[in-house]
Amino acid sequence: MVTSVGIAKDEADFRRFRELVVEYEESLPADLKHSEFEREIGDLSAHYGPPGAAFVATAVDRAAGCVALSMLDDSTAVVKKLYVAPAYRNLGLARRLLAALIDFARDRNVTRLVLDTERERLPAAYQLYLSLGFRECEPYGDVDYRCPTFMQLNLS
Repeated sequence: MVTSVGIAKDEADFRRFRELVVEYEESLPADLKHSEFEREIGDLSAHYGPPGAAFVATAVDRAAGCVALSMLDDSTAVVKKLYVAPAYRNLGLARRLLAALIDFARDRNVTRLVLDTERERLPAAYQLYLSLGFRECEPYGDVDYRCPTFMQLNLS
């Protein structure tokens, strides 16, 4: 299965990203859904376009996974919306998406990536983050679900 990872650049790319983000949000348990979802979904390019980025993995011309980066401040970026559609899991797409995001961040002199997850209920994501060098850290901001696990990766 041929796969690629690219940055969303045009309306068609952001449409694919949107489809995946909607699928991701629908897949989450009710208490892990994102309160900003309705606000963001209307214009994802405004939230995840430059200086941030939205990444889409495709497999045989189908949108298979996504991840996004938004800037928290001049040197810190937030990893958001990591999702791989069930049919494309266990192919290494999540790792490839995160590798592309990390490279993008380094190229833009980001020195720290942060994210939040729920290690008990999303153990595969938590283990993936650990394998890439993310470590638990103090909260970088507010989240709207119980028991978040905050993580960071120092890029400097």
